[in-house]
Amino acid sequence: MYELKTGRTFLVRLAPGSDLLEGITEKVVRSGVRAGLISGIGALRKAAVGIFDEKTQEYHINHIDRELEICALTGNVSLKDSEPFVHCHLTLSDREGKAFGGHCISGCEVFVCELTIIELLGDSPVREPQDECGGLALWPRQD
Repeated sequence: MYELKTGRTFLVRLAPGSDLLEGITEKVVRSGVRAGLISGIGALRKAAVGIFDEKTQEYHINHIDRELEICALTGNVSLKDSEPFVHCHLTLSDREGKAFGGHCISGCEVFVCELTIIELLGDSPVREPQDECGGLALWPRQD
């Protein structure tokens, strides 16, 4: 278990037409956040969300090429290869109220997005490949 204290809090609105994951990452890097919590709401013009397949150890990416509401965006910031790494998941809905979700992948085009980024102070978790989880880069378990 990591014990960290909260630092700065950032309220961010991403530019229409920007890539969601790239926009979040740019804000995190520019602000110097090395560990943090992310939440957000808004809408997308199109989306790409991934689901990890344990058997193939690859992400299956679902491309959704229509307007979607961001019902929930939740994620974190830690270090991977000594750089800040943004890991986010999305729950999205379409005009009919059908929900979609998964790992946020590049390819989500922002219509509007408001984010809260909460910096965590202390030793940042470091992502490393974990054999028991298909080689995914995760925080080491702290049993």
